Amino acid sequence: MLQYKGCGLDNVYLANGYERRTTNSGIEVVHIEDMDGLHRTIALMVAVNPLDIDGTEFRFLRKELDMSQRVIAGVLGVQEQTVSLWERGERSVPQYAAVLISAMAHECLSGQAALNIVIDRVCSADRAIEKAKLLIERTDQGSWMQKAA
Repeated sequence: MLQYKGCGLDNVYLANGYERRTTNSGIEVVHIEDMDGLHRTIALMVAVNPLDIDGTEFRFLRKELDMSQRVIAGVLGVQEQTVSLWERGERSVPQYAAVLISAMAHECLSGQAALNIVIDRVCSADRAIEKAKLLIERTDQGSWMQKAA
């Protein structure tokens, strides 16, 4: 059994899926198969119980979602420094933040579409400085609708 600390969590152990190798210079290294799949599985396991999420698990999920501290802070309505304090263990992760990041990780990493679309938009837009114009027109029938670009 191998304790896998490469993800930043101390409680992950691999029963198999890895191979110990020795380099030409005599250094022992570990090769792990399908690292992306391993990290996805770890994230889904962490996300199952959001009420127990600590700072290191929060950081792991945030990184698996490919979100910066600034972006997740904006999504949660807190300062970037607050996220940093959670991740360093200097403050407890509040329940609402743990539940939200768990839901985002579960939906995104399990291939669900609803939150995945929102996460993609947040990450790609990264809080655009200027809001897009909403161009609306009144139709001949008297109703309002979005005007085609």
